Amino acid sequence: MLWLMAPLIAVTAPQEAPPPFVANDSKAPGARLHIGDTGIRCVRMPCPSRAVFEPDAQGHAVKDRMLFVDADGKASLPPLIAKDADRAVIVEAWEDHQCVAIDGRLIPGEEDRPILRVDRVLGPCDGTS
Repeated sequence: MLWLMAPLIAVTAPQEAPPPFVANDSKAPGARLHIGDTGIRCVRMPCPSRAVFEPDAQGHAVKDRMLFVDADGKASLPPLIAKDADRAVIVEAWEDHQCVAIDGRLIPGEEDRPILRVDRVLGPCDGTS
């Protein structure tokens, strides 16, 4: 018996890899990030109610796009590289459980701890910026 075997050809659409959560280079371009209140409410801890995150298309927090999470309400911000005025706005938003939008990027820090590089503060996360 003669078996004819046709070669299998897989056709897949090209897929673009998502950008890394932490840039490999401190000069990598910034992206829109939100810092502070995620809008997520939980009945018990741990709860990602504050975070540094890439917002979805509607500006909401999504678990798989959170870059730094305060799961117990006690964590401080990651170290910042920012102008003094921008730093003050970000720290106030974090402490007051508000949300602020920035252009920035997580970059490598010492001992594999990322640093948040802030290029500029855009304003509140509510879309008014």
